Parts: sequence; structure tokens; C-alpha cells
Amino acid sequence: MIFDPPPRRRAVVRYVLLILVVVAVVGALVVSASGDQRRSELEYLEEIQTQAVEISKGGDALRDVVSRLQRIDRTEFVTVIDGLRADLEVGLAFVSEEPPTGSLTPVRSLYRQALKAWDSGVRGYSASVLAAADNPESVAVVDTMADSLGEIRVGDNVYLDLLSEMGRADVPEPLSSMPAVVLMPAEGGLVSLSVSYIDSARSPNSGLALRPGLAVSQVVADPEWQVDPSDQVVVPATEGIVFSVVVTNVGNVASDSVPLVLTLTGGPTQVREQAVVPPLQPNQQVTIIYDALEVETGEVYEVAAVLAITDADANFDDNEIRVQFTVNNG
Repeated sequence: MIFDPPPRRRAVVRYVLLILVVVAVVGALVVSASGDQRRSELEYLEEIQTQAVEISKGGDALRDVVSRLQRIDRTEFVTVIDGLRADLEVGLAFVSEEPPTGSLTPVRSLYRQALKAWDSGVRGYSASVLAAADNPESVAVVDTMADSLGEIRVGDNVYLDLLSEMGRADVPEPLSSMPAVVLMPAEGGLVSLSVSYIDSARSPNSGLALRPGLAVSQVVADPEWQVDPSDQVVVPATEGIVFSVVVTNVGNVASDSVPLVLTLTGGPTQVREQAVVPPLQPNQQVTIIYDALEVETGEVYEVAAVLAITDADANFDDNEIRVQFTVNNG
């Protein structure tokens, strides 16, 4: 005998089965949505982690250049600052968008606060360092630098709050741990640090200031001089020598016209010639060629090429070259 439930019972069974199917589908959708949400949260946190790693590297580079303010080149300093600010701008663009879920809103808020404080502080610190170097008499840079250092310190502290926020139970743990990020160059009082950095930026050996840096790079003789086995400079037998002097602007701004004095000492009389070095752009050089100067064989001479610079210069020690030589008897 075949059991055949009444029509009403069959309808109930079908209805129950339908409900179970719907519940299963809804459950699957919920699980899928939950998985998608978790993945989007992890991707969001992983992006923050990746950015933080780059910012941390920028902080290391910043502390390195700050430790060398007394002798660092302006281009190197600006390059490091620009690189760090570029990393901060990437982060600021990222936090301009809403996070994937509401639970990450506090994370985004703290990260944005840290980025904004860092960006403002680094920008102000850089401007203060360069202003101090370019304007040695300015005292206002102490306050602006102290304010900027305070902003950087705020960013460091807010980032620590961010790490605490990311440790909450309802925030998924990123696959890679968050790095420590410290942009503050050093510990200490803001004013005392500011005075120290300003003094370093104004050091005579620092390359931060905007100033020309003319240097006598080379002196060449025609006929060409040689170095003999006893390390003495010798010119082949001749009655006259043509000297050429190479001058280079090793500074970071264009130079003005400057006299270049060539002095030949030895023999019966001293000879002094003067030429003018034209304005040079940074890294530009020029060769100044003098008329032939009479010499006598067997005599010992000294030639000196000296830049007559009285204004600002990056390094006065490279403004001259002196060479002692002997003219061969033949």
C-alpha cells in the first residue's frame, strides 16, 4: 500500500520546505555579505598599514637630515622633505573617502588627524629651517619652528591613539602588523630644540642657505705641465705660458660677476693679470684664458688664481688655487 498524505498535509510540507530553502539562501547571503564586509575592512586596514610603513621610512630620513643640518646640502634636505610630504598626501587623499564600514570610522578619523598634524608640522619645519638659513637676522623663525615641532609631536601622539583604536575587538587585525611611526626629530623642549636647529641651519658649513658658491676648479698651463719623479711640477722649456682657469658655481643660486686675479711670481718681476668671471648659474662653469706670460727657463714660479669675492659665498676656501712649478732648461 502506498502512503499518500492528504492534500492539505502535502501543501504544509511544501510550504515548510520553501521556508527552509529561503532561510538557507538568506543565511548564505548574510554569510557572503559578512565575508565581503570583512574583506573590505581588511583591505582598508592593509592600505593604512602600507602607507604607514612608507611614512615611517620618511621619518627615519627626516631625522637623518636633521642630524646633519650643520653641513647638509639644500637640495638633499628639500628632496627628503618633498618625499615625506608626498607620502602624507597619499594618505590624506585616502582618508578623504569614507571607510567601507561604520566600525572603521574612528580609525579613519584618527589616521586623518595624525596625517594633517604631520603634514602641517613638516611643512612648517622645512619652511622655518630654510628661512633661518636665508635670513640670518630673523628671530621670528624660533616661534614658527616651535609651533611646527608641536604639530609633528601631536601627529605622533594621535598615531599612538590610532594603534590603540585598531586593537579593539570589533576591528579586524590586518595581515601585517602596524609599524611604529615617529616623525619628531628628537625629544626635548620645543623652544630649545628650535634654537638648536636654527643655529645648525645657520652654520657656515651648511649648504642650506641660498647663496652662490664660486670655486676655482682647475688651472691649466700651455705648454702642459707635468709632475716629475720627485713630485715637482715642471713645464717644458718655453718662453711663454698661457694659463686657463676653470671657475664653477657650486652654489645653489646664480652668481654675480666677480674679478679673477692671476698672479705669476718668480723670475725678475711679478706679473698680475685680471679678468672678469661672468654670472654663472648653479653647476655652470666657465674657462678664463689669459694672454701668454713670459717666463725664463730654469726659473721657479708660482701661479695663483684667486677669485676676489667680498660678498656671500658658500665656501671661501675654494676661491683660489696656487701651483708652484719649474720651467725646464730644455
